[in-house]
Amino acid sequence: MSDETKASATVSDYLRWRGDLTFAQDGFNEVDNLLLCIISYIKLENIPRLRSFDPQDAMPMGDVCRLLTEEDEQLGLSTLDYIPLMRQAAETPRFREVSLFAFESLHDEDRQMQFAAVSFLLPDGSVYAAYRGTDMTIVGWQEDFNMSFLSAVPAQVKAAEYAGAVARACPRRALRIGGHSKGGNLAAWAAVHLDEKLQRKRLIAAYNNDGPGFSRDLVDTPSYQAVADRLFTYIPASSIVGVLLEHAEDYEVVDSTARSIMQHEPLSWCVEGPRFVHLGQRSQLGQLSDGVLREWIGSMSPREREQFSRAFFDILSRGGRTKTLEDLRSGGLAAGAALLREYAGADEEKKKIISEIFRRLAVDVKDELMKAAGAGVRRAGESILATGQAIADLRK
Repeated sequence: MSDETKASATVSDYLRWRGDLTFAQDGFNEVDNLLLCIISYIKLENIPRLRSFDPQDAMPMGDVCRLLTEEDEQLGLSTLDYIPLMRQAAETPRFREVSLFAFESLHDEDRQMQFAAVSFLLPDGSVYAAYRGTDMTIVGWQEDFNMSFLSAVPAQVKAAEYAGAVARACPRRALRIGGHSKGGNLAAWAAVHLDEKLQRKRLIAAYNNDGPGFSRDLVDTPSYQAVADRLFTYIPASSIVGVLLEHAEDYEVVDSTARSIMQHEPLSWCVEGPRFVHLGQRSQLGQLSDGVLREWIGSMSPREREQFSRAFFDILSRGGRTKTLEDLRSGGLAAGAALLREYAGADEEKKKIISEIFRRLAVDVKDELMKAAGAGVRRAGESILATGQAIADLRK
């Protein structure tokens, strides 16, 4: 296999190369973890049987695939289709015997919570609980922001409850948990806050795949230290999503076929055999984004972060009238004008908070974080910065 081939191989290639190896022949690995996290993004809401927490009701992956339609395609931020990858996995000896159950999905605007998870019964006798990352709902993004000033957001608390429920449903199975993006943060948080006996005797590993990290205050706690050797955090070389909060914990840097923030896409992660392609350190762009984001977030007190989050998302959702990022995108210039009118009608305190934070962001970020991004993300980023500049201009 050439170096060029190695550098561009992804999860789909992994299934072609190693899908014939059962878990008895080759044990669970980090690439298997990512694959299950990708599947957790697929819309499973239309299959009622999957909501059962009884392992006897679990459905083989192939049976689930046969019930999926185009309308069930993944609910994350990616523009790529995930159902084909699930179907590819279901046809391999490795994943043919894997079954799904315990699907749960909650959106609570009052509590500012977006949560979804599904669990997999693996042929090696373990169960893997996978948490979905941030979706296209505005409340999902608001919860991500809330992580910067709350000791625990509702989805994190729910994640620990969910892992406990899955473990109780499968009392003889060892437990693995994981997620991508915000789902990775939920998995690590749940691992730290599991019941002590479950944590000690049955938790094998928790995987944070390019999700926000944790502060030093949490990392230094006894409950974190109790599972530190079973927490695995992976961040691509240039992605900025996984460093939205501090990563005081250890993490591995992985290669990707994409550039800049598009490396957050899990289908772009490079694979060699049963492992990701590991790199020694973050790229120059990645290190720059780390510093910019930490400086930006660090420049605000917890109270400022809370005030900004509430004011910004109240305007972004137009007082709750806009529910998803797709609503904003499809609205084009009209949606942008509506946001500016919403801002103009806000009270002076909200205007002051938002314009000041956007001023800091515009000064810090400039063009460096956008220049290597894909066209769609670049346009979205430029639109956000332009809106921020327009808002700041209104204050002059």
